[in-house]
Amino acid sequence: MLFPKKIDFFRLFLYLLFGGAAFFLYFVLDNGEPIALALVYAMVSVGFLPIPSALLCALPAVLSFDIFKILLLLGQTLLVAFGQFFQSKIKRQGLKKSGLFSLLSLSVSLALFVWLAPFDPYHLPIPVPNDALTQKVLLSAVIFILSAVFTVALKALLRKFLKCRLRADEGIFVITFLVLIGVGICRFLGVNAYMGMAFFFLLLFTCATKDASGMLCAFFLSLPPLLTAGISPVKFFLYGAVVCAFIKAGRIATSCALLISFFLYGYFDGLYEYAAPQLVAAMLSAVIPTLLFVLIPTPVVRFLENKLVYYREKHLSRVAINRNRAAVGEKLFEISAVFREIQSTFTALGASEAETGAKEYIRDRVVDEACKACPQYPLCQKRHLAPSLNALVSVGCMKGKVTLIDIPRALADACNNQTALLYALNRQLGEYKNYVTETENAATGRALLAGQAQGVSEILRTLALEQSEPLRVYTDKERALNIALLRVGIVCSEVLVYGDEENLTLSLVTFGKADVKIIAEIATQLLGAPMMISERLPLSDDKFCCVLRKKPFFDAAYGVATVHKKGERVSGDTHSVIKIDERRFMVALSDGMGSGEYARRVSESTITLLESFYRAKMPSPLILSSVNKLLTFNKEESFACVDIAIVDLDSGLTDVVKIGSPLAFILSGNTVKILESSSLPLGILDSLHPDAASYQLAENDVLLFISDGVSDAFGTAADMYECLRSIPAHNPQLLTDSLLEGALRASGGTAKDDMTAVAVRLFKSVA
Repeated sequence: MLFPKKIDFFRLFLYLLFGGAAFFLYFVLDNGEPIALALVYAMVSVGFLPIPSALLCALPAVLSFDIFKILLLLGQTLLVAFGQFFQSKIKRQGLKKSGLFSLLSLSVSLALFVWLAPFDPYHLPIPVPNDALTQKVLLSAVIFILSAVFTVALKALLRKFLKCRLRADEGIFVITFLVLIGVGICRFLGVNAYMGMAFFFLLLFTCATKDASGMLCAFFLSLPPLLTAGISPVKFFLYGAVVCAFIKAGRIATSCALLISFFLYGYFDGLYEYAAPQLVAAMLSAVIPTLLFVLIPTPVVRFLENKLVYYREKHLSRVAINRNRAAVGEKLFEISAVFREIQSTFTALGASEAETGAKEYIRDRVVDEACKACPQYPLCQKRHLAPSLNALVSVGCMKGKVTLIDIPRALADACNNQTALLYALNRQLGEYKNYVTETENAATGRALLAGQAQGVSEILRTLALEQSEPLRVYTDKERALNIALLRVGIVCSEVLVYGDEENLTLSLVTFGKADVKIIAEIATQLLGAPMMISERLPLSDDKFCCVLRKKPFFDAAYGVATVHKKGERVSGDTHSVIKIDERRFMVALSDGMGSGEYARRVSESTITLLESFYRAKMPSPLILSSVNKLLTFNKEESFACVDIAIVDLDSGLTDVVKIGSPLAFILSGNTVKILESSSLPLGILDSLHPDAASYQLAENDVLLFISDGVSDAFGTAADMYECLRSIPAHNPQLLTDSLLEGALRASGGTAKDDMTAVAVRLFKSVA
């Protein structure tokens, strides 16, 4: 297609943009050399229409006012454009990839330049012949090479600019293309005009990147003035350094700093010795771009910043991580559904049908053993005594044994062999009792397994939801962290910030012996949340991976004091203080009923189960129900009084569960709050009704759990209250030690039962 069917305004803008580039390329050299042929070749190669491309690139020749030059350049550009166009229409892949027609048309076009174009040879300070023919041949070779350079540059600008990183060769070719255009601007508009454009671009680029790459930009911007007017690049290095140093202070501060450096450098550079018109032009070349830079709308600057940061980042690792997280989350959902089905199956397997079947079996066995041998059996069948016999069987199943007074009246009046009937029924009821025990145990086991399956299902479902959520992108924070750490001498090759705003995690790779405290301080300042080093993993001898997580608002200190019963070698009380995760911890006290080794085993088993279940993040009601059922399975009496508290270190919110335990206390300043329990201990009944409540703990509040040996020693809550009021609560260990000393004094100096006290105090971890 030679002409478009419909106007694409962005495409039109690109035509005008590259037309302007062709215009300035025409003035790179003195003789109007056809450097624009390389641009035509490149434009048609990347998909621009041949005729508009050729006309735009030949248009600058009009300024020569030489008909011959105009027609020659127009013919050359059309020849190159149509050569490229016909090359793209070739069907044979081998011939199409060879680029034969496009290269041939370019060669013929350059041959026309060598043969026909008027040319004044250059006097160059290098060993190059000064005759026109030789120099035209050399220039043709350069233009031939530039056609490939411009093609790569245009493809990179159109397809990759602000989208992804450019390859090294693409970057070099783009810079070559832009430098040649800059040379044309310097030669046509003058160095002052170019300087104004360069200032504006330097300011905009450094504002978007906010790093030392502004110095590199200043170097490339210095090349056109160096090539055309011999201006030293030192001036641009100075401007680049000033802009990079002040850019974080804001656009106004940066613009003022650039203007001050411009006028100060002008004093040493002889700026003020220029004639008035030249002086005004030089000053305007700095003032106008800085003013325009200040007036750029902030959303435009933010857009450029995000674009530059985005295309400079490596995203494939994030994509791979998110895909893996999604795949793991999907699998966890599937496994969760399996355990949910297991729970449903165990729940559906009730024992009611089995019990009904057992009663029918007992009735049939009694009829076979006692009734069928009786001569009156046919008569009893006619009297329809089956309901009465069923009622007698049901009573026997409830009582475990039947006597004469349990026989229904209708059956007693009709039956002449009641003794044999009762004997057969009681014998079957003995076997039924064993069956009921086994059935109840099986039902309890099914309920326990169903609860465990439900708990595992909920844990997996929670993990699936966490894993399925993709990592959020914090590229601006990562970049700021990298720069801030580099300023204090900590080099990071990789920085990754992920998680939600309330639970940020920072991972970074450092070299050498980096100060983790400084890393945590800088991360806290830039992320706006208190951060702490969670892990430091060695990757090699001098490379480490540091993982930082948000520091909880509170931390905790605890104290434990215990005394076993006189005459026993061990205490039946067991305690636990463990971290469930980074932001929660559990404190628990279990008092095994009785004392000695067996009570110790019961309380240890209870605490171990609680620790395991809570660490697995199983729902609290399921944890307590499961532990209760496991204790009831024991043939011996296995009872335990338990105090449990789950403390949120971010908010101080504390969930307290009391099961058959004595008093507990919250000490806050000069006040004491008493926590009571009315439920039975664990392991007595299958059903469980714990006392649960939530309390808001503040800084320096103390949570105190005690076993019944301590409460029994004091006798009354009032006596214990008075003892607590006399003990300073700031040190949990001192509190528990002093409390047990008071309990021993109250009991006459002898521990009549196991005594244990566990105290936990919250304090601020974040200043």
